[in-house]
Amino acid sequence: MTTVLISGATGFLGEYVIRRLLNARLEIRAFVRPTSDISWLSTQDVHLFFGDLSQDEAMQSALQGADLFINVTSLGFGHAPNIVNSLIKSEVKRSVFVSSTSIFSKLSTRSKATRIKAELVIAESGLDYTIVRPTMIYGSPRDRNIWRLINFINKWPIVPIIGRGDVLQQPVYVDDVAQAIISAAESDLSIGRSYDIAGAEAISFLDIVNLVSAALGRSTNKVHVPYVMAKYASLLLGGIGLGITFEQVLRFGEEKTFDISAASRDLGYKPL
Repeated sequence: MTTVLISGATGFLGEYVIRRLLNARLEIRAFVRPTSDISWLSTQDVHLFFGDLSQDEAMQSALQGADLFINVTSLGFGHAPNIVNSLIKSEVKRSVFVSSTSIFSKLSTRSKATRIKAELVIAESGLDYTIVRPTMIYGSPRDRNIWRLINFINKWPIVPIIGRGDVLQQPVYVDDVAQAIISAAESDLSIGRSYDIAGAEAISFLDIVNLVSAALGRSTNKVHVPYVMAKYASLLLGGIGLGITFEQVLRFGEEKTFDISAASRDLGYKPL
């Protein structure tokens, strides 16, 4: 029986990956922090190992006898060198890492630099790795993107729109990302490759607001806020109603569309 260890199992995406793994004949292990909420995970057929990704001994103990490692924890935390070192010492070569399409942003941020460095460490490790890079993920009350917008529209009659709101993005459903991760782990074609994982169609923020409003049966007044005002508001007031940071305001103006043909070809990826 194949043994798989997953980190980030208690997170939003991690839960969906676990649900997918439970449908297969696998021995599933989860590497979780002692402070994590394991209320759901502890009721599943999953062996729990406690520790931190910066702790080599704890990682190596959890990896003992494993055939596959799936890292759903953000690469932006800087743990990639420790993870790779533990995988090499434990002789676990097959691995799937979740990164982010945010590495393609034109903005210079600490998390972007950390993720790029992490991908380089993984690529030079000698492991049989695959990297998947999802765009903005949505799909349940645990997501911090679309669900937050849903709650805002459901509560307030006015929705601020930065600029014209016509910049395209390609949000992806959480279970589609989970399936892409599993497919990557099962495919030898994916070894040594990286895949951008996005939704089937690009959509503007303005159209998302209109769709959510229609689904909720709400009439919303959209107030267009110039980028300059939004930038100052995020700096001086800590947000503009949706709790948007200065970095998020800048990202809002970037087109975030991606080519998913490689994932479709190699992984059979068919998103919503």
